[in-house]
Amino acid sequence: MCNKIKSVAKALPKAGRPKSEEKRRNILLAASELFLSQGVSSTSMDMVATRAGVSKQTVYSHFSNKDALFTAVIDFKCTQYQLSESHMGALDQAPREVLIKFGVQIMSLMQDEDTVAMHRVVIGELDSNPHVAELFYIAGPQNGMQILSNYLHKNTHLQLTTESAKYWACAFFNMLKGDFHLRSLLGLPYSMSQQQQLVEVTKATDHILAMISGEKSS
Repeated sequence: MCNKIKSVAKALPKAGRPKSEEKRRNILLAASELFLSQGVSSTSMDMVATRAGVSKQTVYSHFSNKDALFTAVIDFKCTQYQLSESHMGALDQAPREVLIKFGVQIMSLMQDEDTVAMHRVVIGELDSNPHVAELFYIAGPQNGMQILSNYLHKNTHLQLTTESAKYWACAFFNMLKGDFHLRSLLGLPYSMSQQQQLVEVTKATDHILAMISGEKSS
């Protein structure tokens, strides 16, 4: 799996001139629309180029293959919700405020209509193209948990081992999903107000920190 992650990372484009970045953004938006409406397997690079209003050569100049493009689409959505190492708090800061902020961003992302729709697309292609699910998991959930795990491990107040940090990061993500995530995948009402999200995230944060404290004390 590590080799696959490295190969995708190498295929991702480097920052270019403003005009190039505008084309890249248009390609990502076009690809996202097509992946959601046509499915990943049925979307071709030609279709993306046509929707984005650029040549196929331009698409390939930014993304070497469809795997790299799909991975970038997922990453693009995550960055819209500031889910990156650079947006985590200072490592010498008490973690509660940082976890609440991060948790709200995660919960908002999971309730984003396009995110829910992409989950359904990926699940719908499990039998015909399971590789899509692997790419989705690596670029989305796994990446988010890794960001949180790194923060928990490096935070000076928590002093967690690498393995403990991974465990608690996964536990926090699962607590944030709650009932609404399953409801969203089943097409049932799932949205929560910002206040409701904050309440749920705060509860999850306090529970996680209490359990971490309890583990260290035992």
